[in-house]
Amino acid sequence: MNKLLIYLIVLFTFSLTYAQLPHTFTQTAHNTHYGRAYNVAVSSDGTVFIANMSGGLRAYTYDGSSFTNTAHINDGGYARGVAVSSDGTIFLASYENGLRAYTYDGSSFTNTAYIDDGGYAIGVAVSSDGTIFLANSYDGLRAYTYDGVSFTNTAHVDDGGSSIGVAVSSDGTVFLIHYDDGLRAYTYDGSSFTNTAHINDGGYAYGVAVSSDGTVFIANDSDGLYAYTYDGVSFTNTAHIDDGGYARGVAVSSDGTIFLTKGNSGLWAYTYDGVSFTNTTHIADGDGVSGGAHGVTVSSDGTVFLANSSNGLYAYTYDGVSFTNTAHIDDGGSADEVAVSSDGTVFLANGYGGLRAYTYDGSSFTNTAHIDAGDCALGVAVSSDGTIFLANGWKGLRAYSYDSSSFTNTGHIADGGGAAYGVAVSSDGTVFLTNYFYGGLRAYTYDGSSFTNTAHIDDGDNAPSVAVSSDGTIFLANGYGGGLRAYTYDGVSFTNTVYINDGGWARGVAVSSDGTVFLANGEDGLRAYTYDGTSFTNTAHIDNGNDALGVTVSSDGTVFLANGEDGLRAYSYDGTSFTNTAHIDDGGAHGVTVSSDGTVFLANGSDGLRAYTYSGFTGIDDDPPFIPDNHSLSQNYPNPFNPSTTICYSLKKSGWVTLKIYDVLGREIKVLVNEYQNTDSYSISFNASDLSNGVYYYRLQINNEFTETKKMVLLK
Repeated sequence: MNKLLIYLIVLFTFSLTYAQLPHTFTQTAHNTHYGRAYNVAVSSDGTVFIANMSGGLRAYTYDGSSFTNTAHINDGGYARGVAVSSDGTIFLASYENGLRAYTYDGSSFTNTAYIDDGGYAIGVAVSSDGTIFLANSYDGLRAYTYDGVSFTNTAHVDDGGSSIGVAVSSDGTVFLIHYDDGLRAYTYDGSSFTNTAHINDGGYAYGVAVSSDGTVFIANDSDGLYAYTYDGVSFTNTAHIDDGGYARGVAVSSDGTIFLTKGNSGLWAYTYDGVSFTNTTHIADGDGVSGGAHGVTVSSDGTVFLANSSNGLYAYTYDGVSFTNTAHIDDGGSADEVAVSSDGTVFLANGYGGLRAYTYDGSSFTNTAHIDAGDCALGVAVSSDGTIFLANGWKGLRAYSYDSSSFTNTGHIADGGGAAYGVAVSSDGTVFLTNYFYGGLRAYTYDGSSFTNTAHIDDGDNAPSVAVSSDGTIFLANGYGGGLRAYTYDGVSFTNTVYINDGGWARGVAVSSDGTVFLANGEDGLRAYTYDGTSFTNTAHIDNGNDALGVTVSSDGTVFLANGEDGLRAYSYDGTSFTNTAHIDDGGAHGVTVSSDGTVFLANGSDGLRAYTYSGFTGIDDDPPFIPDNHSLSQNYPNPFNPSTTICYSLKKSGWVTLKIYDVLGREIKVLVNEYQNTDSYSISFNASDLSNGVYYYRLQINNEFTETKKMVLLK
C-alpha cells in the first residue's frame, strides 16, 4: 500500500471520528517543532521536562505563552516517561534501558543512578514521600526508593496487560494505565500494592496524570484525552475530547496547566477551569515524527540543502565548527532528497509534491520550475550533462531536461519489483536505481529519450541508497539485514564482490575521492571502510546517538552525516578514526550532500531544505580535539554478540576511567580499562570467547563522578 493511500485512509478515519464525537474540551495549544514528544512532567519551579523518545530528555522554561529549550541529554534507549520529585530530581523511564535519575542545574543534566529490572520501562511517577513508581510494560508496576546514588525495588505487582503509564495523587493513590487494559488504582503500604478500582473505556491508554484536586487525566493514543474522578472504589468519566493525532503523555503543573504530548505533533498546553480548556502555546524539538529531514545534498560550492518532509527547503553554510541557516523555503510536499548540478541548481525530490528546481544566491532560494508526475518523488541525481534522474516510487524511474524555467520529461521506465527509492549516475552516464521494497539494484542506459534496463540483481532486504566510485564500483546500502555490498558492473550484469554487515541499519552510503566508503548505519552511527576489490575493512566507527540516515563527503574529505533527530554533524577522518568537528540540530536530518564550492545541503525531514557554509578550520591547530557534550556510554555493538563486541564511550573531561564487565550476580568478570584518559571518544573491543552464554553488564566510571551500566547478551 503506498503512502498516499495510507494517508487518505488515516485522514478519512480521523474525519469520521472528529465529526461524530461530542466535545467538552477546547484545544489551547499545539506543538509544531516536529519531535516525538512522548511524555512530559513539570517541576515545582515550572520547568517542563519532556521524554523525547530516541531524542532523550529535554528541559524547557515556559512563560505562559512560549517554551525555551534549556537542556538536553540522551543516554540511549527510548525515553518514554518522565517525573520530577519535590527536591528536583528527574526520573526517566527508558524503554529497553530501565530507570534513570538525573539532577538538573538549569542548563544541563547529570545522570546519578540507573537500574533495569527487565520488562520495558515506559512510565514513571514520584509520590510526595519520594517513592518512585515505574510502569514496566509486560512486567507490571514496581516501587523504588532512591537515596541519591542508587535505587532499591520495594514492591511489584502484575495484573496483566501492558503497563505504560503511572501517576500518584496527593493522598498516595497510584494510578496505572495499561495500553490494552485501561486504568487501575492501587494503594501502596511501603512493601506491597492493592488494586482498588479498574475502568476501561477502550482505545489505548498511553499517559496519565493527576491534578491537585484529584482529577485523573488520561492520554489515549487512539481516542484523545479523558478526565476521571475517583472516590476510592470506582472511576467516573467526566470529560473526553479527541482532536486527532496520537495522545501519548499528559502532566499537570501546580497552577493547573495541562501539558499533553502527541506522538505526531509534539507538545500541547491547556488551561482547564473545570468546564473547558484554553490553548496557550506549543513547541516541538524532537525526532521528526510529524515530518522530518528526509534528504540532503551538498552543491559544488559547499552549500548544504535540506529536504524537510513537512516544512520545505533549507540552505546552510558551514565554517568548519558551526552551521548557519542561510535560507529556507517550503513549497509543501515531502522533501525527501536533494541533488545539485554543476552550475549550482538545486533539485528537490519533493515526495508527493513532485520535482522542484531552485536557484540559491547564498541567502535565499527561488523556485524556478516544478513538475509532478504522480506517486512519490523519493530520490534524485544529476548527470554530468545536466540530465535529472528521479526515483519516482511505484512509478519507477524518470529522466528530465531542465532549461532554467521548466522541466521536460524525456524518459520513463517502470520495471516493478518495489518502489524506486535511490538513484546515482556514474561518470559514463549509467544510471543505478535502488528499489526499496525487495526490488534490489538495477542498471540503465539512457539515450536521451528512453531507458534500457541492462542489469538487475536482488540480494534481499530493502535497498535505500546507492553510490558509485570513480572506478565504477557500485556500493549499496542494503537496509536492516543486508549491510553494505560492493558490485562490479560490466554493462550487462552485476557481480557482488563483497558483503559486510556490522549490525545497525545500512541507510546511506557515500564514496570519497580516495575510495573510502562511508556508511550511515542507522542506530549504529557512522562507519568508514576501505575496499580492495575483494573485501571491506572497517577502519573507523563513531556513534553520537540517534539514527544515521544520510552521508556525503566534500572535496576536502570532510564527512557530513544526517543523523536523524540529532541533526547534522561534520567529521574529519584520518584513516583510522573520526573526529566530530561541528554539530547543529534544526530538526530531523535525513539526507546530505556538498556542492563543489563547499555549501552543505541538508534534507531536514519535516523541516524542509537547509543550506550551510563550511570554510574549513581556522587557527594553528588544523585538527582540534572533539570535546563531547557529556560523559556518555553507548550500547555495545553488535548485541547480542558472539564472541566479540565493541563498547564506545566519551569523556567530557579528562580523568581516571574504569570499564568493567559483570555477570548477572554482580560479580566482576573482567577489567577492560583502568587508567587515566584524556577528553575524547573511545572504543574498546571485548572478547567473550571464554565465557558462557547469558546476560552480562558493563559499567563505566569516570572520576568517581559518573557511573553508567548497560546490559549485553552473549549468544553463542
